[in-house]
Amino acid sequence: MNVGFAASEFTRDTAGFLFLEGQLVEAFDGPVDVGDERQWLAWLAAESARSGCGREQLATALVAHCHDEGIQVPGPDQARCVAANALQDFEVLLCHRVADRLGDAAEQLEELLAEAAAGRGWLLAELRSEVGPIDLRSLVRELDDIMSLQALGLPTDLAAGSDHCWLRALLTEAEKLTAVRRLRLPADVFADFPAELVAAWGARAAGAQTGELQALPRAVRVTLLSALCEVRRAEITDLLGHALVGLLHQIRARAELRLGAAADDVSLPSPMRDVLLLKLVEAAVEHPDDTVRAALFPVAGEQLLRQLMLDSAARVAERTRRKRTALRGAYSACHQQLFRLVLASLEFRSRDVDCWPLLAALGELIGDYTACWGTGRFYEPGHGAPLEDVVPPEWRAAVVDREGRVERIAYEFCVLVSLRDRLCSRQVYLADARRWGEPPAAPSAGGRTG
Repeated sequence: MNVGFAASEFTRDTAGFLFLEGQLVEAFDGPVDVGDERQWLAWLAAESARSGCGREQLATALVAHCHDEGIQVPGPDQARCVAANALQDFEVLLCHRVADRLGDAAEQLEELLAEAAAGRGWLLAELRSEVGPIDLRSLVRELDDIMSLQALGLPTDLAAGSDHCWLRALLTEAEKLTAVRRLRLPADVFADFPAELVAAWGARAAGAQTGELQALPRAVRVTLLSALCEVRRAEITDLLGHALVGLLHQIRARAELRLGAAADDVSLPSPMRDVLLLKLVEAAVEHPDDTVRAALFPVAGEQLLRQLMLDSAARVAERTRRKRTALRGAYSACHQQLFRLVLASLEFRSRDVDCWPLLAALGELIGDYTACWGTGRFYEPGHGAPLEDVVPPEWRAAVVDREGRVERIAYEFCVLVSLRDRLCSRQVYLADARRWGEPPAAPSAGGRTG
């Protein structure tokens, strides 16, 4: 079977096909007991599937087998050639299996290749490039520059400007991931294939010219392209997950710093107020059974107590206002725009029912979130936006006002902060990712642990 398709480094030199034991022989046509080479191939089919050896090991084993069975012994080069042919045929068989699983998505991949050949498409060229890291510190500085321009009332474009290279790189990766998801590759297309084999196929597709890919058989061609998409999808998802968690960590640290400063800025009670509060506490402790009028009014009259109450309420309101301002200052308009673009390219999942309210809130923020909860600055009471397990208790007063309304921007920031915490604890994970992907299932209560 000469198809111009060289077996991958994985199938040539490593044990990567034990999971398809007994299927290699299907790649050969005609009776296997006719001719020395056919006998070699028949034995190689069973031996390679049984032992999972690479090309050199199979060639050595073939020579030993022929000596033992009295079959014509191939030369060293001939043995390696026969072993390579067996592995190549086996790999082509796997490609046909992948093509069958792809279904209609194979046509999308063919169109992707055709657009690249015609010079119209950009996605294939981008997928061939390696996914590089993002410098989070430089990215934060670029966002700060944009925030400064916005504070001056100047028009800004999130990805505009030659100085915003890291921001453009992040948005480009998000755009690539969105485009790959539009291909709608089946989730299980490589479910039972070794990751090393998929990586080898993806590397070959990345290094091949467009004309070389077009010259391959259709099953091989779409397999290589789907492997490239699979590999890049995982790499980009991990990259965006890392950037998302890192940026949210930076913004949360700033918000907490501003919240602390907002609390410290509120003036402390005067010495007179301290003395008055101490006397009121002492009177309440010494006369626990007396009425308020009998126990406390001799220390401070009704008018003074009312003034103290109004003063305390004003101080609480001022502290809440400053906290809300601090949250809005830490989470700017450029942050909102960036996170929505990144979040829209990712798919979040969770097996933990306690995280479902968070995912529901996240879905509203990613999509047309104003359709259900309102379009103004506040969500009115009865909006349905979940607060429990979404808004940290220490931030609740800065998010929900005394009338029960929820400030939209502050709430969105709390959703993202909670998302960051759940991603780090793996309660929420990213589909198609490796580092940020689905955690291994916990062993059952009756199962054995090693």
